[in-house]
Amino acid sequence: MSGQNQHQEIQECTNQVKQAYQMIIQAKTSGNMEQLAQAQEQLLQAEEHLKYTQERFGTEALNNPQFQQTEEQLHDARQEIELFKNNHR
Repeated sequence: MSGQNQHQEIQECTNQVKQAYQMIIQAKTSGNMEQLAQAQEQLLQAEEHLKYTQERFGTEALNNPQFQQTEEQLHDARQEIELFKNNHR
């Protein structure tokens, strides 16, 4: 059951990051800074969820390829936000 719970937690994190990324793309397209702020909040929630998952499942989570990929996507999304902000100053 632990493996299934871990998979579910990681999948939820992945979905949060994907939603935030979509919000970032929409904000970039429309120039909507409020939407960008919402995307940032979504990313913070995803980051907290990832930390919780790591604390709960330890190295088992860290070694999970989906967990690693989600961390990379989170990092990429943060970079997209910074680029967007820098281009709109």
